[in-house]
Amino acid sequence: MSMLKSLFTKALLFLPFIAAPALAEPQVWLAQKQQRQFILLGSIHAGKSALYPLPQVFWDHWPEANGLIVEADILKPADVSLNRDLPTSETLLSKQEKRQLRDIAEQTQLPYLSLLHSPPWLAAIQLQNVMATQAGLSAEQGIDITLLHRAKAENKPIFELESLRQQLAMMENLPDHGQSLLRTTLYDWQDMQAQLQCMLSAWQHGDHHQMQQLLEDSRYSDPTDHLLIDQRNHDWTTQLSESPAYHQGSFLVVVGAMHLIGPSGVPSLLQQKGFIVTQLSQSQSSSCAPN
Repeated sequence: MSMLKSLFTKALLFLPFIAAPALAEPQVWLAQKQQRQFILLGSIHAGKSALYPLPQVFWDHWPEANGLIVEADILKPADVSLNRDLPTSETLLSKQEKRQLRDIAEQTQLPYLSLLHSPPWLAAIQLQNVMATQAGLSAEQGIDITLLHRAKAENKPIFELESLRQQLAMMENLPDHGQSLLRTTLYDWQDMQAQLQCMLSAWQHGDHHQMQQLLEDSRYSDPTDHLLIDQRNHDWTTQLSESPAYHQGSFLVVVGAMHLIGPSGVPSLLQQKGFIVTQLSQSQSSSCAPN
């Protein structure tokens, strides 16, 4: 299960997708401390062929890397099931919100009653997955799943920062049952559709400033953002800096692109823990702006 904020934001970008010029590429960071180093790449969890190839500077570190570190190994079988006792969208949404949900369900050809009887966070994920599909994206071409397939084919060790069970528990324990996620999806639907393509362009250009602006403009609610982004960034940084598994060697780290952005992003947090952090990739402005 991919996390919402790693792929979509409340305000993404709005210009049509264009291929990044040769000197621009997705951001790759190097964090070094003593006998270990992390090469960090931000992932888009659903992608298309135009997002490839990935930066050569990332592949340069692949052969000698001691392992690939991901949010969760989504290729590994997992025995997880939803808690059926959680409140559903039917009980939590207003009449106006239900009408909006019905309208978007018709647009996406998703069954309205299924969305209505799902927890709000799950309904939001289902809607945004369809948005990605309509934009020509697929999970099988996502950055992390592509790298997971390659790591498994080459028997490269894979490390998880979270399990799928942990991710599900996090979503089920959102303070508002994901109402802020669903309401944002419902009321910003048109903007999100229009802006998605340019978010991909900003990622391809490695446009850190634009991605930072998107992150600031995409807040759901303070408790939700803290749980989905800030708390996880701190937890992952603690694991990278303190886990015995990573005390020596070179590791490739691939997590949602928004988790690498700004002063609360993983590169900045690693720097606060004494790592020397440098950008290895070339960046350019993506020449687009949020709505």
